[in-house]
Amino acid sequence: MNIWRRSLLAQLVGYFSLLSVVILGTVAIAAYQRAKDALEESVTDRLMVATFLKEFQLNEWVDSQREDVLLISQLPEVRQQVAALLIYDPEEPEYQEAYGILTDYFNQLSRVKSSLGNVSITTNGGFVVFSSRNKDLEGRYKALGEPTTYFTQDGAQSVVPNFYLTSGTGRAAITFATPLLDQENVQMGAITVDLDLTDIDNLIRENTGLGDSAETYLIGRPRSKTVFISRTATEPEADETDETDEADETDEADEVSSPGIDQAIAKRSTEGRFLNYEGTPVVGVYRWLPQQNVALVAEISQQEAFFPARQLARQILLIGLSSAGLLLVAVYLLSRRITQPIMAIANTAIQLADGDLSLKAPVLTNDEIGLLARAFNQMTGQLRDSNQQMAEYSHTLEQRVADATHDLQDTLIYLSSIIDNMADGLLVTDIYGRVTRYNPALLKMFSLSAEEDIEHKSCETLLGDDVADLVRNTMRSPQDAWTTELDLGEGRVGKASATAILRPASSESDHGESENGKSENGKSENGKSEITDIPGVATDYIGAVILVQDITSEKEIDRMKTDFISTVSHELRTPLTSVLGFAKIIKKKLQDVLLPLVPEGDRKVERTARQVGENIDIIVSEGERLTALINDLLDIAKMEAGRVDWNMQPLRIDDLMDRAIAATTSLFEQKSLDLQRDIQPHLPLVQADGDRIIQVIINLLSNAVKFTPAGVVRCQAKQEGDRLVVGITDSGIGIAPEDQPKVFEKFRQVGDTLTDKPQGTGLGLPICKQIVEHHSGDLWVESELGQGSTFYFSLPVLEQAVSDSEESDNRPIVNRDDVLKQLKAYLPQASNLTPTPKTVLVVDDDANIRNLLRQELESEGYEVQEAENGEEAIAKVHTFCPSLIILDIVMPGVDGFQVAETLKRDPQTSRIPIIILSVLEDRERGYRLGVDRYFTKPLEVSNLIHEVDRLVSYGASQKTVLVVDDDVSTAGVLVSALRTGGYNVQVYNRQEFLNQVALAQPDMLIASITDAEQHDILKRFQWEKGAENLCFFLLADQPSEGVSHSSS
Repeated sequence: MNIWRRSLLAQLVGYFSLLSVVILGTVAIAAYQRAKDALEESVTDRLMVATFLKEFQLNEWVDSQREDVLLISQLPEVRQQVAALLIYDPEEPEYQEAYGILTDYFNQLSRVKSSLGNVSITTNGGFVVFSSRNKDLEGRYKALGEPTTYFTQDGAQSVVPNFYLTSGTGRAAITFATPLLDQENVQMGAITVDLDLTDIDNLIRENTGLGDSAETYLIGRPRSKTVFISRTATEPEADETDETDEADETDEADEVSSPGIDQAIAKRSTEGRFLNYEGTPVVGVYRWLPQQNVALVAEISQQEAFFPARQLARQILLIGLSSAGLLLVAVYLLSRRITQPIMAIANTAIQLADGDLSLKAPVLTNDEIGLLARAFNQMTGQLRDSNQQMAEYSHTLEQRVADATHDLQDTLIYLSSIIDNMADGLLVTDIYGRVTRYNPALLKMFSLSAEEDIEHKSCETLLGDDVADLVRNTMRSPQDAWTTELDLGEGRVGKASATAILRPASSESDHGESENGKSENGKSENGKSEITDIPGVATDYIGAVILVQDITSEKEIDRMKTDFISTVSHELRTPLTSVLGFAKIIKKKLQDVLLPLVPEGDRKVERTARQVGENIDIIVSEGERLTALINDLLDIAKMEAGRVDWNMQPLRIDDLMDRAIAATTSLFEQKSLDLQRDIQPHLPLVQADGDRIIQVIINLLSNAVKFTPAGVVRCQAKQEGDRLVVGITDSGIGIAPEDQPKVFEKFRQVGDTLTDKPQGTGLGLPICKQIVEHHSGDLWVESELGQGSTFYFSLPVLEQAVSDSEESDNRPIVNRDDVLKQLKAYLPQASNLTPTPKTVLVVDDDANIRNLLRQELESEGYEVQEAENGEEAIAKVHTFCPSLIILDIVMPGVDGFQVAETLKRDPQTSRIPIIILSVLEDRERGYRLGVDRYFTKPLEVSNLIHEVDRLVSYGASQKTVLVVDDDVSTAGVLVSALRTGGYNVQVYNRQEFLNQVALAQPDMLIASITDAEQHDILKRFQWEKGAENLCFFLLADQPSEGVSHSSS
């Protein structure tokens, strides 16, 4: 094998030898197969001719024997003698004479016709009266049925002979029978002749030049057993005396079978190659002879049939191998002449590889190999020159490497100095989150010791989960930058920014290895995590770099800014309230008092009055605009500071949209715009702050009206999966794609601020976005310039809404009238103090506000009392019982919350309605203390007067009812009924209300709870402070089982 691999000469000779053998073998096999097919066709034709000839001879012999039997039966002398046998008794001389004549006749006939065997004559009754050879048959009954072939003269040609096997010998035989007629053609008996088939055997044995192995034979199927009727093989002859006319099938004959015989016996003639009955491969012709009811088979062994083809193949192989041997010698000599120069070049190359560059390869020929030798020598010379140049360059390169190493060390020292002296903390991690590089600023930020070595330690253990999450985020999304705020301790806040460290994949082979070497966590075994989703470049993730900045001072400045905005906005609210209030009073007085006194016809006075009215309208309009701007600033400041109170409740989005549409109807009427409402029916509930969501919808509708000169504004709502999507579509100017992200930035407005007048502060959409995102929703815009815009926001569907719809049939039925009737019966009545009729106490430290409210209330027929601080307000309430109190919060000394708490805790004053009017927006605290209404400055005075009228008409403070029910639908019905009846309603679920009772101090608790929970609740609040007079109204699962209890 080594010689084969290392010797070109051996390979050339070997390949040629192999190719020669393959070609010769292919030619010999093809020639043998073609000759075999031709021989098979020739042999088949000869066998077919032989079978046709034997079939013709067999038919002639059978017809001849049938005619002989008919002729014997018709001879007059035979008829005459047979008639005597049938008439006379055996003892009579006439019988004896006739018997002797028949015996002599048939003996002479058998000598002439050797095929005629025993001849028997039977009566019409079937009894034998004469037998030429077997006297034992005489007097016995002999049936003319199976296996005897019986025929008449008219039907002789149509009768098929019946071959059968004789008993004892098992040889094949045929017995013909035909009727004997008298002179009047009346049947007087029958003659039967047993035929000797020796002639058929001779006919079948005749080879007719088919070949030494050729064999022909007849096959029959007597009594359903396939046996030889006649065959070429020599058979022992049986003694004629052993033959009997009772030819029954014997068990001594063996059944024969082969594929060809089976086909022929099945009356399907065939030909081709088969295995004969002895299992020898033969070429045969198998024909069914319907006239004789036997099969004729002619076969010759395949070995003899295909002998010429094998002889031809051997001759081809012999000649071919002889030629190939001679050619092989020539190929060897030619290959040796080709490989000798190549070996010389190879030997030179081996010595050259050992370092001897002075050698040259001998040029032995002028052909391509000689050209190769000359090129090799040229290459050797160039290699000598290159080695010399390489030695010179190596010395220069060593000097350059030393210089580059020195420069690299200086660069690394410089970079290390920069990193170590950075004011911000630097952290570098590997793919496993272990620290690989850091600077002193990072240790200082996280209060780690400078002597502590944190390299190769887990950043999660050292720096916390937030930093570890940043590292994991860079691995999940390496193309993004990630930031988060960190608690650095001691009141310090840090901002961490993280990005992935990526490097191009080294090579395709490395990449392939890493594909197969990935571990379960997505990292490859060589310590790299593969990134395949970066466009255009295959990269490896090798770690993350995190920059930590101390933003404590920036946070403090931001907080101061927020506090400043909030303070300034609150301080502006009070004077704005006075400006707007007095401006509206002036306008009202002008219209109601002064203008009617102006004499008609004095144009100068009329023009002056009209200008004064217009100027007052401008003051009111600009004041309201300034109020809206202040409200926006306060909203954004509170949201950034996290000071917004969210009143999250299960709500229907269509109700919120209807309220928002109603609030903006005037805007559509002013610009003659059409509003299309497209709200999907049966939308599920959402958990939301209703006022805030209405604020979002109003803002989007206002913007749609603002930027739509004419056309239609479409308001739509639908459910998409587990979210509700609300869209406001206008047909206005649209927004360019590059400007769409800007609309959600604070203080940013789309357009040129020098040519387009800014409309608002640019805070509306940022506020809406923060509100929606607080509800776990999204706010986005879809727009094309000149085609209008659609602003969408989504809210998650309340999970309970699905189960509520499925269980709607099992909800308890709440009747509004029954609820209100029972509440009035159980709630405590008002205090014993007799309030001064329609007296309102105004408590505010600002005299202008008190003066404003006095004028407005007195114009409505109320008597007004004033108090400039909390102490004075409490004293006046106990001096006289006002019908209602309007209370400011921010006051020197006792603030408004303390005043409300004091009055609500006193049973004598707890029923006095209280309205808070303040610049502070702490509604939750106010309602928790029991106030009835909460307004923020500035406000629409008409709304305040409306609520004053409403509360005074009740005669006492609104009763506070706490509703506890996990069923959103039932709670909604109760809230609607109670608020219609003038009650202050708060809704909680079963988990929340236990902690809210002490804070809200309701007058009544309506709870849908089980019997087991009733006892625990009553027991808990029996001694609860503030719940001494609390009335319980318990809703059972069925309306008829509702009961009420008091904790007192």
